[in-house]
Amino acid sequence: MIIAIIIANVIVIFSEEHSKHSVSLWTLNITAATASILCIIVLCRYGIHGLHSKSYLFLTLGIISWFSADFTLLYNYYALGIEEQRLVTITDALWFAGYGFLSLHLFIVIRSLHIQIKSKLVIVASMITVIFISYNLVNILSYDFHTDDDFIAIIVTILYPILDFILIVPSSIILVTLRKDYEYNITWSLFSLSLLVNSIADDGYVKDFVTGNSENLWFWKLFYITDFIIISGALLWYNKFHISHSKKIKIE
Repeated sequence: MIIAIIIANVIVIFSEEHSKHSVSLWTLNITAATASILCIIVLCRYGIHGLHSKSYLFLTLGIISWFSADFTLLYNYYALGIEEQRLVTITDALWFAGYGFLSLHLFIVIRSLHIQIKSKLVIVASMITVIFISYNLVNILSYDFHTDDDFIAIIVTILYPILDFILIVPSSIILVTLRKDYEYNITWSLFSLSLLVNSIADDGYVKDFVTGNSENLWFWKLFYITDFIIISGALLWYNKFHISHSKKIKIE
């Protein structure tokens, strides 16, 4: 996984300056497609039955929604000649749909644990969320926005890092809860890390977007690429060690 991250990012970083945007888009879509395919494989192997299958169905829909959004960026670049869309488009709807499906995935996983979540953990997670959201709003709103930017587009853009952190909180709760379960712990450690990487990317992307630093936006795609590779690593681990182990037990 680490080698894949290094190779993918090196390809983008050392590409020619005028082609960094296109190379980063292609690399992003390839990694997103890989994660989507692995999600489908996990879902097919696990089967569509029970609470866990529903959670992975929503995970699959979430990843595919994000892949679809990234593919629209690739299409817009080559078919329409648009590098960065500054208005609200179908791409945003696909990304938001992804957040919705991933939220359902996390909710079902928490529900399936059948344990009492410690109130202290919820309070700490909530406080961190509020502080993070407040910091982002104050920091971003302090910038001088371009007068030609659509206000709704700016609001939608600001929502991304907020939604990321909202996903990180339940993911962290699950990670803490399953910390003693080796097989699940690895999967959720990687998944939580992927959400953190995605949050960092969205935070940096938003700052450059609202300030008009479009020349820096390709850099944040490196984080999105890393995010999908980490998700792929988590799915590979789950597919190899959990599903295979479960099927082995059923056969025995």
